[in-house]
Amino acid sequence: MNRNKTLLAAVLFAATFAISPALKAADLESQFVQLDLDSDGRIALSEWSGGFMTFENLDRDGDAIVTRNEFFTRGVRYQTREERFGELDKDKDGRLSAGEWKWGESTMALLDRDGDGSLSMVEFLAKATTQTAETASKR
Repeated sequence: MNRNKTLLAAVLFAATFAISPALKAADLESQFVQLDLDSDGRIALSEWSGGFMTFENLDRDGDAIVTRNEFFTRGVRYQTREERFGELDKDKDGRLSAGEWKWGESTMALLDRDGDGSLSMVEFLAKATTQTAETASKR
């Protein structure tokens, strides 16, 4: 049943992108609710069944989560990921430390490929893995 719901949500979302970028807020809310499988108010990469490029385009800050704001303001010009990295890197050392990363340890662990507790520009720009937080915490 959950798989059917996921497939239906992906089809609805894809069809909506093709039909009109100016949807009513109620239509967007309905889509968001259908895509948010665990009803936590955000769409995680693990919930997403569509193409990664679509998810990546919606996930403006690269934290492997699509928030309501990101979902409802699609099509708005945002910073590039490189620009965002530069803004987040407060001490300008070329790495995002745990103190500079505001989306929590589990999200950082998904992006921290080398397990050093910080994110390089390459890790920040790379596609997020689909490993679980449990797998990431075993590093």
